[in-house]
Amino acid sequence: MSLERFIATRYLKSPRSDKSLSFITGISIFGVAMGVMTLIVVLSVMNGFERDLKRALQGANGHLILQSYSGMPWGEEKEFYRPLREHPGIEAYAPFATSQALLMGPGKPQGALIKGIDRKKEPLASQLIHFLRLESFLVRRDNRVQGQANENQQVLAQKILQGLPPHEVASRDDQGKIRPQRLAGIILGSQLARNLDVDIGGFVTLVSPAERMTPFGPMPRAKKFVVVGLFESGLMGYDEVLALVDLSVVQALEKSPGKIGGLTIRVKPGADPDEVQKDLQEAYPFPFHVTSWKEQNKNLFAMFRLEKIGLAVVLTLIILIAAFNIISSLVILVKEKRRDIAILKAMGATRQSIQTLFFYQGAVIGLTGTVIGEILGTSICWVLSHFEVIEVPAGVYVGNRIPVHMEFWQLSLIGVVSLVICFSVTLWPAKGAADLDPVETLRYE
Repeated sequence: MSLERFIATRYLKSPRSDKSLSFITGISIFGVAMGVMTLIVVLSVMNGFERDLKRALQGANGHLILQSYSGMPWGEEKEFYRPLREHPGIEAYAPFATSQALLMGPGKPQGALIKGIDRKKEPLASQLIHFLRLESFLVRRDNRVQGQANENQQVLAQKILQGLPPHEVASRDDQGKIRPQRLAGIILGSQLARNLDVDIGGFVTLVSPAERMTPFGPMPRAKKFVVVGLFESGLMGYDEVLALVDLSVVQALEKSPGKIGGLTIRVKPGADPDEVQKDLQEAYPFPFHVTSWKEQNKNLFAMFRLEKIGLAVVLTLIILIAAFNIISSLVILVKEKRRDIAILKAMGATRQSIQTLFFYQGAVIGLTGTVIGEILGTSICWVLSHFEVIEVPAGVYVGNRIPVHMEFWQLSLIGVVSLVICFSVTLWPAKGAADLDPVETLRYE
């Protein structure tokens, strides 16, 4: 048997036979595992919130927005839209127009952003169909399928969008009699509909700041709508102010027939949105302006990045604290085995052999804790995403489960950082054991 094999056989087993050392070793492994597990779970939950937020913002805005300060003429056959038709990175685009108005219903009147859309083109240019509902957030919903429009959701969305143009609706007049009336449809944000105390099939009155002349002087324009659907992105900033109507309605309110406020643009999968944005900005200079959904919400995503970095730093300290337990266990091991180390060095054991022995001891602790932490972290994330361990109250967030999204590169980075920390802290006690002087140690033995 080689000297190195003899050392490993005798001294790697020593801590296991010593209860105090075994306890410290177990605490070290537990600390590293808990740090790795916590870091994985927290970052995965943050990823889930950020992913769902991105889906919601894309559903409300699209990948790119082309706007003009003075309005744009609409007509796909026009030469004006040739750069859009011929660009290889653009999949689809749809017109829209916006206006601000006051909505009145059974509840308290609410200010709203009225967005006119083309019901046929808008689903091709944005993820609108994923967020159209016939019931509000009070209905339990699994957020694992958010952003995935199955066949039933597509049929439902198309049915809702078909109700936007004016159509015959049975409504009650001032005398209480039910009469057929031709009304346009409106899709309200789920929170906006709740504030107005109106449901599907209910009626709201839109009061526009654009005035019209009457025998009694200028009066605000008012128009009655029937609620045909709800828009639910999970973002309070959108769900409590956004109302969708047919494009022609906004054009009539703004007295701008044939004009639109901008275009919602969808980029093809695999194409670089930043490059497409740059090309469009060159093709449409001032007064036109091209923005992306990321630019419109850059402060929000900057906050997410800062929070994730801060949490990662704080939680990495847990691993670092656990790593100091590894130092403690190795220092105690060196102190208790000073005589045995001195004897082995006197027998011919090299400095490198002694240092390697204690380095392996710490490395095994770090590797064991990291592997256990990775397994526990991924297991908890899987449980959170598939079972209702933590239920989200209705109205706080879309869905009733905590969103979880694991990134492979994050799992790998967490494992590497944990191992680097654990391996690094073993160097000092291993070096101390290797530098032990056998003559001084055995002088009084």
